[in-house]
Amino acid sequence: MAVAGVAKRYAQAAFAVAKEHGQLDFWEQRLTDLEALGQDSAVEEFVQNPAIPLEAKVQVIDRLFPGDENRYVRNLLVLLLERGRWHQLRDVVVAFRELLREHRGVIDVELVTAVPLEPSEVERLRRELAQRLSRPVELRTTVDPELLGGVVLKIGDEVFDASVRTQLTNLRRQLVGAAA
Repeated sequence: MAVAGVAKRYAQAAFAVAKEHGQLDFWEQRLTDLEALGQDSAVEEFVQNPAIPLEAKVQVIDRLFPGDENRYVRNLLVLLLERGRWHQLRDVVVAFRELLREHRGVIDVELVTAVPLEPSEVERLRRELAQRLSRPVELRTTVDPELLGGVVLKIGDEVFDASVRTQLTNLRRQLVGAAA
């Protein structure tokens, strides 16, 4: 999922700081914590409560992310609070992950099948794609029974549709075209 706008700019700034300070791996570990924080309804209620002063909210963030190694993570969270952008924390995390994958040369691939694949089949396919593309691959699989059979492979912006549904649709078009 691509993120644009303000959330992407916050993610780009945080990514630049993390990269400058050699903390990309550290931030990657913290992204799960940040994601959980952005999805916690109690935290959301606390942050959005206008009766609670900003200083109290900042103190909670300081306690959740203590230590000098967390200072840039805290800075991002405080900035989102101060600017009234806390609701965009999840989008910032998504955009940061995208930047991290891009930095590491990882390509996103989505595989849609008519039936679920075994984990060993998915892993074998991931390895083969990584070898053919000469890049690390992050493979997501989904199941769509309407495909009837075959697969749809989405690599970046390209779509390779080898589904039975598409083949039948194309055959139908050819038959209708030939009859006309």
